[in-house]
Amino acid sequence: MYTPEITTGSAGENRFEWNAAAEAAYWQQCEKIAYTDVSEITLTVFMDAIALMYPKDWQGDAHCESFKLAEMVCGDVTDIYAKIGERYFTFRDKATMLHEAIIRRITKEVLSKEETYQK
Repeated sequence: MYTPEITTGSAGENRFEWNAAAEAAYWQQCEKIAYTDVSEITLTVFMDAIALMYPKDWQGDAHCESFKLAEMVCGDVTDIYAKIGERYFTFRDKATMLHEAIIRRITKEVLSKEETYQK
């Protein structure tokens, strides 16, 4: 059986040497890429997310609520879901984000822009 010889451009012994700074930079970049914009979703998508796994940090009242998935996407970034009034939203951000900050972000990025367009 023919076995081809595998060659690489660099034959040095240290070509696979671990570099802590490069790895840290790589994971920080992956985390930045994982963030998403706020998008509106349906009640069905919201309820499916709640049923997917035990919600982390579920907070709110009759007007608004938010929760995060317990599983991280990358680093400390997770999927965040929120309900404001009769509307539902999702985005990815830090798992440590507070409920108030979640509501503020949705209000700033979606709801306040809609009020501006309606005027």
